[in-house]
Amino acid sequence: MKILIAGLGLIGGSICKALHMYTDHGVYGWNRTAATAERALSEQVIDGIVTDDCSGFDMIIVCLYPQDVRTWVRDHAATMSPGTIVIDVSGVKTDLPEEMAAVCAPYGVHYLSCHPMAGKERAGYAVSDEDLYQGANFIMTPLADTPDFVIAQVKNVAHQIGFRRFVITTPSMHDRMIAYTSQLAHVVSSSYVESPVIALESGFSGGSFHDMTRIATMNEDMWTGLFLENRESLIQEIDILMENLSKYRAALADANEPRVYELIRAGRLRKEKNLQDRRTAPSTIDLREKKV
Repeated sequence: MKILIAGLGLIGGSICKALHMYTDHGVYGWNRTAATAERALSEQVIDGIVTDDCSGFDMIIVCLYPQDVRTWVRDHAATMSPGTIVIDVSGVKTDLPEEMAAVCAPYGVHYLSCHPMAGKERAGYAVSDEDLYQGANFIMTPLADTPDFVIAQVKNVAHQIGFRRFVITTPSMHDRMIAYTSQLAHVVSSSYVESPVIALESGFSGGSFHDMTRIATMNEDMWTGLFLENRESLIQEIDILMENLSKYRAALADANEPRVYELIRAGRLRKEKNLQDRRTAPSTIDLREKKV
């Protein structure tokens, strides 16, 4: 296949490197900053640089922030060849899949909104990694009229670069679940480091502190938009977390040892069941009919 990656940051750069390392596909790059594309070309991560003409590609992977995805696809759709599959890797869907599918359809271009569940605390091409996706989860949010062969083709390419579990779901369920599994964790980590005692943590901290605070170094340019686009689902999860924290606070304030014990035990049992369910889950999960 001939594949174009639009946006050569952490995610796009890692896709380029993985395609180059693990497949025989031709890989081309587009990037707003020409120096980054030129660096990728000099490192033989891509086979060529694309500017405006996006014709002749079997697949185009748009690795930009959600609003930039909208602009980029609108600006380039008319130059794409009929039959091209276009995907994005946006962390929030809202109305993006429907909007972009409508833009692409008049040109015979197929659109599928996706989400690779992998990343790092730092952003940019400099920290991209060909092994970022090894063993990771890959989410696809097809619309009712998305052809099955499009889903299969995208899944095949994702599998080739390391993804091992695939979820097919609706855009709305994606956003509801991502608020819990990803965005809430970032809010908690960012809030956790606001304690004034963090200035004295060196020498006192271990694995639990580093696990809790690792993603507080998130990229505010990206995450501000993601939080706001998905604010209704994220607020719902924050409310649930605050309610659960209040149970701990009340039990501690009352020095209620049985209640503290009960809360700890309940959390342990819930997580153990979660781990068991993960071990027995199939490699491809279709949740399009599932309600949350």
